[in-house]
Amino acid sequence: MTDAASQDLHALVADMQARLRLAEDREDIWRLLMKMQDAIDGRDIKAYADNFTEDGVWAGVVGRGVGPAGVLETLGKYMHSVVDQSKRTFHATMDVVIDIDGDTATSTSKFQHIRHAEDNTTDVWHLGAYDDRLVRTSQGWKFTQRHAYVIVPYMEPKFQMVGAEDRPKEWTQRRGCKE
Repeated sequence: MTDAASQDLHALVADMQARLRLAEDREDIWRLLMKMQDAIDGRDIKAYADNFTEDGVWAGVVGRGVGPAGVLETLGKYMHSVVDQSKRTFHATMDVVIDIDGDTATSTSKFQHIRHAEDNTTDVWHLGAYDDRLVRTSQGWKFTQRHAYVIVPYMEPKFQMVGAEDRPKEWTQRRGCKE
């Protein structure tokens, strides 16, 4: 094999390894998003909170928490064990876009919050969105920021984003929020 052919082969292998890592990272983040959905639907707030870094921020309409303990405390005020299955709600995550840059990533997605209606049918309670920032850790991908907010029914963003000062400016502009 010539030196040029050997260099081409090494470059091809390096490119394939980089593309494989990117695909694996996207899959790992996708699975983390589904793990978070399952934790919130199962009311396992500790499992949900454990997916944040020590300085990771969760912010949404019910409040703001920093680090696993803060997220657990904030969500624990509102999320309780399911006692009556007819009152149980579920989330369906969709329209996920994951962008990875080395050991950091961003993710945007929408979710439907579904509940049982009075006539025993299903009802979409609201449509919301997540804006996420993640970092690769020795334990896998974790959230450094997760902002959850309602899109439908419409709520003025400034009223539902506790901790909005932490949002990256491009998210504020993209979501039509006022500075």
